Amino acid sequence: MMVFRFPALALSAALILGGCAVQEETPANQDEKTYIDAWLLTHYPDAVRSGISTYILSDTPGDGSGLIIPGYAMVTYTVTDLEGNITSTSDSLKAKQTGEFDKSYYYGPRVWNVSDNSLNKGLEDMISDMVTGGTRTALIPGWTQTYNRYETEEEYMKNVTGNSHQIYTVKLNRVVDDIMKWQIDTIERYFRKNFPGENPTAVDEGFYYRSSPDTPGTGSPEDLHKDTTIYINYTGKLLNGQVFDTTIENVAKDNNIYSASKTYGPVEVQMAEDSISIQLDGNSIISGFGKTLWEMKPMEKGTGLFYSDYGYSTSGSGSLIPEYAPLVFEIEIVKDPEEE
Repeated sequence: MMVFRFPALALSAALILGGCAVQEETPANQDEKTYIDAWLLTHYPDAVRSGISTYILSDTPGDGSGLIIPGYAMVTYTVTDLEGNITSTSDSLKAKQTGEFDKSYYYGPRVWNVSDNSLNKGLEDMISDMVTGGTRTALIPGWTQTYNRYETEEEYMKNVTGNSHQIYTVKLNRVVDDIMKWQIDTIERYFRKNFPGENPTAVDEGFYYRSSPDTPGTGSPEDLHKDTTIYINYTGKLLNGQVFDTTIENVAKDNNIYSASKTYGPVEVQMAEDSISIQLDGNSIISGFGKTLWEMKPMEKGTGLFYSDYGYSTSGSGSLIPEYAPLVFEIEIVKDPEEE
């Protein structure tokens, strides 16, 4: 009788290969989906699913108008993780209540573009049917926090990984279809409030300049429209009065933006043959700041007001300047500090 003996190594390999053949790989995010389902069952068994996989946890309906698409939503929001820890908020009261308030941060309504996939999918599903005055809290799974679009939840779970799950509480304050017109209207209201009896007149669309009657300067703006070095003090602020930058030490301290590492006092400006080429201490500047300087006469004090296309556009800057923010710059041309 012939006995066939398989080498032990070959037999082990066969068993391993056989095991691999029947083992199924867990789909991406499946474990996270199981966790979220269990979390909802425990904490919010009555949660309502919206869209692909956003879950509405609570909802206080508004009584105003709905979103305009394409358009813009002005919202106040707070974001927490699933343990209730605040990770972000635009609500100053909420920040103060939780000890997270930061004096160097902008609090107030934020502008969300609700067109052309400018919001992540989860937020889009959350607010798409809200109306102004309403407040909604929703769980947004990590796989819907993407600007890409797919047809099914399975495709989102497969293609979007690594994001943490978030709970958003959003109040819809206002909806706007033309964000630039809204900014112009807001600037003109600010102008009339702060300069009573004067009517705002635009130098260019979205840009306004006002010369101080107390420091009108001498000569004409053309006197500076060349390769000239001047010195200025300035203060930049939002229309709500919040100062975000200044060369004046007392103004910085009064507005809680003082930095011991910064040198306060007049700064050097190199004028040029056009406003976009002007430099501040050797650096380029936003176009609205340059346009303000371009309107000024020697030794004048003036105010430039302009919408976000001349400022920081759709993204804002740092923690103090939000997206789509019109800005105010108060500028005074002063003597060379070394000559005083």
